[in-house]
Amino acid sequence: MDILSLAFYLSVFSYCLGLLLRALPIPFFTVKKLGRLLVVDSVFSAILVFSYRSITTIIEYLSSVLGADWASYSMWVTERTSLLLLLLSAFKAIGIVTSKIGLGAVFSSLISSIINLITTSLTTLLTVTVVALMLKTASSFLIALGILLISVPFRLARGAGAMIIAITVVFSIGIPLMPHFIATVSSGTLTSPSLHEPVCSAILHIVDAKGNPIGQAVIEGYRDEDFLYRYVFNVNGQLVVDKLSSGFPCEEHLVRVEISGFRYSFNMPGSSGDMSLNYTLLIPDLLVLDTRRLVEIGSGVYIAEYSKLENELTLQLEVYENTYFAVYIEAQDELVVLINGEVAEESRVVQYTWYSIDYVGYEYTLTPGVYLVNIVVDYKSTTPLDVLVEPFILKALQLDVLAPETAFFYITYMFVELTILPLIYVTILLTITYGVARLLGGVSANIARYLVMV
Repeated sequence: MDILSLAFYLSVFSYCLGLLLRALPIPFFTVKKLGRLLVVDSVFSAILVFSYRSITTIIEYLSSVLGADWASYSMWVTERTSLLLLLLSAFKAIGIVTSKIGLGAVFSSLISSIINLITTSLTTLLTVTVVALMLKTASSFLIALGILLISVPFRLARGAGAMIIAITVVFSIGIPLMPHFIATVSSGTLTSPSLHEPVCSAILHIVDAKGNPIGQAVIEGYRDEDFLYRYVFNVNGQLVVDKLSSGFPCEEHLVRVEISGFRYSFNMPGSSGDMSLNYTLLIPDLLVLDTRRLVEIGSGVYIAEYSKLENELTLQLEVYENTYFAVYIEAQDELVVLINGEVAEESRVVQYTWYSIDYVGYEYTLTPGVYLVNIVVDYKSTTPLDVLVEPFILKALQLDVLAPETAFFYITYMFVELTILPLIYVTILLTITYGVARLLGGVSANIARYLVMV
């Protein structure tokens, strides 16, 4: 038995019970009045049962007349949610950057306040949206449930039923109109922060001449020498950038890659549509020994054979001109290089520092010929790489790392737009809901009496 059938049977039961009370041969006016009330309520609930389709049709009609479009509302919520998530990630990044450069104590309280405002706005917007979607999805069930509660005899659940129907009708029509309300109220005021260029996602890989991943490479993006971002590949040579957390440029741009002091430049292609960019950077003159330990191969060298076991690398090199190869390790590591089975003497030693890591490079000269090279490294330790990551969203939102206070006014406006105004609008809808519920529930102007003409 479905809900509407049960509601109809309850209305029939109330009608019969009301007639029975009115027909009782007892001189009690209260009993007669109760019987009359049951008859009125039963007819009213029966009318609601048969008007179920009409109620749902009225909701659809009023929504179309008022311009309530759930698709547009969902798009509006998605855009605002994405922007709030980007702002949240951006100010977290600003907090990390300012702490690394020694200004954390100056900006920490301000950034914390901004993050709290963004989080509150995000929570409010998502809460209203989730509740609204639940009401929209279950509107048919909720209306039928409200009719069933109204049909319960003696008005035991009439108020609850009237409130369920009212809140379903009002919010199904009203919530999609919230963006129009906010736009109308906030028109002509300060513009909220927005993306100055599109933000995409990307999955990048970086490999050496043999396709082995190069870990902890630093990549920077530029457009006409204008800095865009700085990221670090993980130890597996992979960089995953999500558009909702860090962001990556959608358009073609120049990237500069640093690997243990080596610098390379590439043209990074743009991503098409909503597809995530998947791109691999090939470093043709480097071979990986271990994390941030590398072998540089000079020009005129062909790697005929390649074998790598833990800390040992074996190469058969065919050399066609005077050239070299070099091994770059951290300063505390120990290195042994054998060329054709004999311990090789380096022709040049280079010492340098890269991101506070001390390196030593050993260069070995080669003349034309075939060489069997064995490289064995005893890794003492791996110094942590300390790189100041600057996500692309800072550039896309045009936020200054050293002046986050300038964005405080925009965030305050956005807090009003996405927290205060939605709460005011929901309050207005609740007020209307209360009035409709009173009309259905029969507190002041009882609609039941007008419908049954009693």
